[in-house]
Amino acid sequence: MPPRIAKRLTTLVRIGIGLVFAYSSVPKALDPHAFATIVTNYRLLPPQLVLMTAVILPWVEAVCGFALIFGRWEKGAALLVCLMMAVFLCLTWYNAYRGLNIACGCFSLTASEPSHILLNTIRNLFILAAGTWVLLFPQDGKYDSIS
Repeated sequence: MPPRIAKRLTTLVRIGIGLVFAYSSVPKALDPHAFATIVTNYRLLPPQLVLMTAVILPWVEAVCGFALIFGRWEKGAALLVCLMMAVFLCLTWYNAYRGLNIACGCFSLTASEPSHILLNTIRNLFILAAGTWVLLFPQDGKYDSIS
């Protein structure tokens, strides 16, 4: 792939996942108590950590999103996105294994919304792939520097 096209594609991917993370963080950051209900439904954290997670996680998502949108610290943000996607994938599959049909909390704070395991898996794999792309391919288009 020509470096100019690769650079543009990487920029589009970076901004795209940044927009997804910035957009998904807003309702959670504005209503941490509703998000805490969803976190509680996962039945993984002790009650003492639920509200802290519900307050901190949306801001981590927002910082990653804006870092990716504006191209600042994009490698660190892409790494965090990849780690979050891996965790979210594992949580989705673990809840499916346990027979829990709960809202994922990705874009909606409606705790009664059923989970769409296949859709969540496909979306999270796509975001994981996009984050990996941004993490591995330099913005300057020089692929020979990847080690």
